[in-house]
Amino acid sequence: MRPGRLILLVIAVLGAAALIYTGAWHAVSLFLYQHPMLTWLPVLAGIVAGRIAGGLRQLLRPKEADKVAAPLDTRPEPEEARGLTFALPPAHRGTGLLAGLAVLVYGAVVTLFFPPDGILDDFSAEQLAQLPATSQPRLLPRTGVRDDPQFAGAKEIHLVRDPASGGLLWTGEWQAGRLSGPSRGVAVKRLDEVVKSSEIVRAGFDRAVSGLGPGTIKWKAKLKHPFSRIQYPVIVPTGERDAVAVLPYSGYRGFPFRRPYLKGVLVYHQDGRTEDLTPEQAARRPELLRSARIVPEGVARKQAEALARSEEIDGEIVDGEGNRQPFLTALDRDRAVWLTIINERGREGGVKALVFTDSTTGETKVWQATGDERLVSTQDVLDDARSLPLRWEERRCCDSDGHSYDVTLREVVEPRLVFTDGDPYYMVSVVPTDELALGREIEHTLLMDARTGERVEHFRHVTGGPSEDARLQAFFAQEPDDQG
Repeated sequence: MRPGRLILLVIAVLGAAALIYTGAWHAVSLFLYQHPMLTWLPVLAGIVAGRIAGGLRQLLRPKEADKVAAPLDTRPEPEEARGLTFALPPAHRGTGLLAGLAVLVYGAVVTLFFPPDGILDDFSAEQLAQLPATSQPRLLPRTGVRDDPQFAGAKEIHLVRDPASGGLLWTGEWQAGRLSGPSRGVAVKRLDEVVKSSEIVRAGFDRAVSGLGPGTIKWKAKLKHPFSRIQYPVIVPTGERDAVAVLPYSGYRGFPFRRPYLKGVLVYHQDGRTEDLTPEQAARRPELLRSARIVPEGVARKQAEALARSEEIDGEIVDGEGNRQPFLTALDRDRAVWLTIINERGREGGVKALVFTDSTTGETKVWQATGDERLVSTQDVLDDARSLPLRWEERRCCDSDGHSYDVTLREVVEPRLVFTDGDPYYMVSVVPTDELALGREIEHTLLMDARTGERVEHFRHVTGGPSEDARLQAFFAQEPDDQG
């Protein structure tokens, strides 16, 4: 074997091994299944169209052409000419290429710009007459959790409802081993707790939930469900030394444009056991029912996007930096929802609708703005935060080529709604990037009246320190157990 071919073979083998070991092959299999119009349907259309075109050419060719006498010069063509003639594609190959390209372009345009709303047929949305009275305040954005030293090295940090209290918690895998090694516990911090530090639940897993490679839960999940989207694992503490990891997964149905639906829930135990449950089976398990982690947020997002595109609402979803909607929100100790805000199109409009998707049952409710009850848009909240007299970017010198470049110093993240005493408020956080060392993950929190857009409070966490944290927490004094 030639050295060049041997090198290519070694690279191919190593690449295939890396895809199998890391589970990255799953992204390919899922994309092939999820987007046939962008993958194998154009190829199939090209082959079929080419075959049909070739068959028609044979049928329509004049029969007299077969009787034409051979030319007098019957000398064979030079070898170079025969090779060139063979390389040129016949006319029907051109037809197949055009057909495949047409299917690909149509699929890309529809997928990117005009996604079909067949998902609206998969669920019903009940209309809400009024806004919720209360919700657990989302005081800690995702970036703020890393203020706590226990979460500094934690992995798989996500929100989950405490099965005991009903309040939302940030949980993360504590001291997880590299690759597929064990973990030692779970870091836990309440969503509305700014002042106190986190706790450690000594509930480790024999193979880390965040582990990579054969035998881990992610690897096994992808192997068992190659055509399903596996959500990230969420760790649910169920006792002083007990925990499980929950991985709901969504399947895809419809053709040729597929839409997601809740297909099942994987439950991973500390000793490595894995359960694969149907949605109905998961809903009958008390620890899963109370965790509020049965319905994947990806399904809730797709439903909200379809509602936003509908003629009845006709709006758009505006996300901040760092964390896309929907946000998991506890309305009381028994109900948690995926909350998505749909704005009017354009920068000047307000909120057109709020989508509440129950994160346990999938039941969806929609509140639509009326003349009597309107909310300012998330874009107004983002603009208000960005109007603070702060240095947002910095010009630095120099890169490897000697050129100056701009770096982002601060970002505005997670414009989120909270309801207290029947009044809606927006909270939005200003956080430093890695280019700015401040010692805190949250620099500012702004609180705005969601009806008027007026700034109610401004909390300066870096300059004010713990007293500002306590002041923010005191504004929302209700405990989740007392709500509802």
